[in-house]
Amino acid sequence: MQLVRLMLRLLMHKLGLKKEFNLSVMLLLYFYLNFQLKFVIRLIIYSFILILSFKLNAQTIDSLKNSLKNQNHDTIILNTYLKIGQEFYYSGNIDSALNNYNIGLKKSIALNLPKYICTFYSECGLMYREKGIYNKANEFLLSALKVADDQNFEIKKASCYNGIAIIYSIQKNYNKAFEFYNKAMVIYQKKGKLSGQASINNNLGLIYLDQKKFDEALGLFHRAKDLNKQNKNDYGLAANLENIGIIHENKKRMDSAQTYLIKAYSIWKSRNDTHSLAINMSYIGNLLIKQQKFQYAIDTLLKALNFAKRIQVKTSERDLSYYLSGAYEKLGDLKTALNYYKQAKQLGDSILNDDKLREITEMQLNYAFNKRQIEDSLKYQLEVAGKEKELIAQKKNTGITLVILGIILILLFYVIKGYLEKNKANTLITQQKILVEQKQLEILDSINYAKKIQNTLLANADFLNQNLNSYFVYYNPKDIVSGDFYWATKRDNKFYIAACDSTGHGVPGAFMSLLNIGFLSEAINEKGIEEPNLIFDFVRESLTNNLGKDGQKDGFDGILICMDQKTKTITYAAANNKPILIINGVQQELPSDRMPVGAGERKEPFNLYSIEKSNEAVLYLYTDGYADQFGGPKGKKFKYKQLNELLLTHHSKSMFEQKEILKTTFDSWKGKLEQVDDVCVIGIII
Repeated sequence: MQLVRLMLRLLMHKLGLKKEFNLSVMLLLYFYLNFQLKFVIRLIIYSFILILSFKLNAQTIDSLKNSLKNQNHDTIILNTYLKIGQEFYYSGNIDSALNNYNIGLKKSIALNLPKYICTFYSECGLMYREKGIYNKANEFLLSALKVADDQNFEIKKASCYNGIAIIYSIQKNYNKAFEFYNKAMVIYQKKGKLSGQASINNNLGLIYLDQKKFDEALGLFHRAKDLNKQNKNDYGLAANLENIGIIHENKKRMDSAQTYLIKAYSIWKSRNDTHSLAINMSYIGNLLIKQQKFQYAIDTLLKALNFAKRIQVKTSERDLSYYLSGAYEKLGDLKTALNYYKQAKQLGDSILNDDKLREITEMQLNYAFNKRQIEDSLKYQLEVAGKEKELIAQKKNTGITLVILGIILILLFYVIKGYLEKNKANTLITQQKILVEQKQLEILDSINYAKKIQNTLLANADFLNQNLNSYFVYYNPKDIVSGDFYWATKRDNKFYIAACDSTGHGVPGAFMSLLNIGFLSEAINEKGIEEPNLIFDFVRESLTNNLGKDGQKDGFDGILICMDQKTKTITYAAANNKPILIINGVQQELPSDRMPVGAGERKEPFNLYSIEKSNEAVLYLYTDGYADQFGGPKGKKFKYKQLNELLLTHHSKSMFEQKEILKTTFDSWKGKLEQVDDVCVIGIII
């Protein structure tokens, strides 16, 4: 009876008899079908639900098409084509969706309705993106952007910026992607569009996920999830939950990954989004394989494969067949595993052939063109040679001809000799170059591994999010590893954060930064020293005892902030660096000690300074790399004064915008000049 009630609720939702559908009921159905019923019964019920789903989708589309027959109102007709396109898209039929959007586009252009022209251009662009035809997708999105710009449709402009940025992101042109995401975010924040802000955060998270920067990606996905919850946007929320699940899977948190993926599954199911369901269930099936729940994985993947075949998405069919091959192999069913492997291979070859077809056609056209050019050139050369023969025959000057031929032979001898010597030298240079490149690769591999070690010691995004209300970190090393570092820790009710510049940069600077972080951690977490000035005193003594015996002056300049979360007080110590505080639009340069943490001319104890908290106060910590960068029209230093003016001008903007402004300004100022030092700038609302 329990199963019957669940099936009836699902049927009521499909028929539109209930406005709100309880997601917990659907989740319970999923668990019941996957973990209680026998395999054959599960397949029968899955097939019934699948057939019912497609039947109801077809009925909805037929109903919409019938409504067009006797309709004369232009906007209703255009809205209907939009709805039909959406229904086809959710059912996985992208070509039919695109066809209806194109009809709507032609009608809206004929009627000269800019709002609908912009919308249909945008939808066509999204469909071409789904099909993987990115040049066509970009063409339609740019057309939509032009209309939106001409008509001042701000939200549609932001949507186009977002769509274009996604294409750049797929093509791994991350600089362009960030540029267009930032343009979209400015509009969405100005208009208070929460769903748009959520979309940007999610898409930025996908970039960091692709770069395996899991902590940064996770923070952005959670921010997008909170915004979509606030805005009650189920579609966006499902995508966020799915992405969070993928992050947890990469971090080997399988139970958490499963929880988030199933939450996303419930939403896709309630929306009847067949395309998204197929992708989601492939994630769940792959996760179950990793959890060694092979039979459950097979059940889920078979269901997903039915969806993918029904909507004819070859990439999903290929991936699911590979997953099924692996699951059957783990169960010992090698025959079935081999069959699915062959299917996956055939699908992969088919996709590759489709992708290469246009490239091959273009190569054939280029070949035909080049062949014609060569034939024309040969024909011309033959004509010239014929005329020269006639001239020689007329003059009958055999002696001159022989002299000319002799000179040509001599020249040809020296040309060939020079060519052979040059070729020999080039071969030697090439061999030496290969050896140098191999050594460089070995060195780079070592340095990149050192970067991974250094990054694990820097303050991670999750830890900072837990202890700071709002902040940004702009961290831009000169080389792969850095002498600059930002670090944070917490002991009892006290939260510490530091921005420091170690002696040197690159590999030597990185070694110093690791040593400095070790001494800071020892002072706070092992020795129990609480005041920032006494922590600096301890680190200086440790550095001089361990490194100062040969006269070198190694150490760091920097700022250490202590936030007492119980008393709400803020204290700090500063070595050769001055914190910047902005309160109510007034900028203050806070005091510091003019000596490094390490061997130096002065050896007196560091002073303890305090900061008075105030509403909307912004605190900035930075090293000298930003101000010391050469660039601009005259190739001069940026300088601290200009940096402080830049911070004051933009301090009221969001932390995300401030970070992007700092990055854009730095890159623009530097231009084609080399970066001179590591850069670290931290902004905190205290």
